[in-house]
Amino acid sequence: MNYGFIPPQTANACLPDLKLAENTTATTNPSAPSVLKRDIELMLHENVLCDVKLRTGAETFPAHWFILSARSPVFRAMFQSDMKEKAQDCIHIEDADADTVRRLLLYMYTDECGDLQWESASLLYAAADKYQILSLKDECSFFLKANLDAANACEALMIADLHHDEHLKSTTSEFILKHAKEIFKSDEWIRLIQN
Repeated sequence: MNYGFIPPQTANACLPDLKLAENTTATTNPSAPSVLKRDIELMLHENVLCDVKLRTGAETFPAHWFILSARSPVFRAMFQSDMKEKAQDCIHIEDADADTVRRLLLYMYTDECGDLQWESASLLYAAADKYQILSLKDECSFFLKANLDAANACEALMIADLHHDEHLKSTTSEFILKHAKEIFKSDEWIRLIQN
């Protein structure tokens, strides 16, 4: 007994003007805002179901191992191995200040890192490199290149060299050559040459 189900082939034969889609894709309203980012950010800011902590010398930041693992291969490796951090549910970050870790987490949850200044971008760049968050490293590198000046060009060159960033190194080298008269007389350049 058939309970009202008409196979697509029969329906197509009976109703030739009615096309039944076989492999259609549902469409959504492109102007509808995505709430996923907002919801994930709330999980961070409201400490909902946090299962790991990042600890600096001054502050502790509750987080979610799933988000950290999804965004950083370094964190993923920590949580997939038998490292002490996995057993203790706490990761000690001794080489970054609280503001840098806060910005790092914000980026991992939202793809945003807040308003950057030269120092915060430099520190965040180093953290992004350490935890292999390449999109954040690229964003910080872009900021550093866009904000080069005679006072920070030597520092940018050292950062590029330390973190093996050929694009930053190339852009900075070109900047230094364009502003050689001013930069070669600076204390920063003398310190760079001595080191």
